[in-house]
Amino acid sequence: MNQTSKQVAVVAGVGPGLGAALCRRLAASGYAVAAVARSVTFCEELAAVARAAGATLRCYACDLRLPDTVDETMGRVESELGQPRVLIYHAGAFQMSSLVDTTPEAMRSLWEVNCFGAYLCARRLAPGMLADGGTMVFTGATAGVKASAGFSAFGSSKFALRGLAQGLARELGPQGVHVAHVVIDGIINTQRSRTRSGMPAEQCLDADAIAESYLHLIQQHRSAWTFELDLRPDVEPF
Repeated sequence: MNQTSKQVAVVAGVGPGLGAALCRRLAASGYAVAAVARSVTFCEELAAVARAAGATLRCYACDLRLPDTVDETMGRVESELGQPRVLIYHAGAFQMSSLVDTTPEAMRSLWEVNCFGAYLCARRLAPGMLADGGTMVFTGATAGVKASAGFSAFGSSKFALRGLAQGLARELGPQGVHVAHVVIDGIINTQRSRTRSGMPAEQCLDADAIAESYLHLIQQHRSAWTFELDLRPDVEPF
């Protein structure tokens, strides 16, 4: 056991882009960050940079779709860093396809990553937050509010995440746990997303700017909590 005196934040679903930006911003703000991902190869590079700057960031490999694995991983976080006061669920799977081209396996996988994993993490960490207070932030998407053609599978999984967040906000909020849902309305500026979408960088969301908004949510006074925040670049129609 090597617990830290810093507040502990779990970022579930870390990769290049917003996941990395969230870890960097939280670590720079004095949180002990648990970066959770299926593969820790990228996370280890992120952690090395954070440690060199005097910050606390540890990596945890976890398949967020598996209940026993999530329980074990969060137990390790508690033992090594302390009781998490912040959960950011940022894991996501994406697919755009027609109804007939969406296989049952793909439909199930989208739901498991985009919603079921969020439920598993929230359920595991809620008792500690109910005792000491905390914040849960769930990363949503435009398709979780309005699903266009080709997004019935992805959109339904993100609608489910939004419903989970709504229910948790109403259940846990009066007990001292701030629950927020962030609608990312646009393309985040990464090489992969720009290649896939063909969107120029100046029309994309900046990951570091998004991370600032998440930090604001986490640090809000309980008399003025936000449940839903939608973020988009100034050129994005809505």
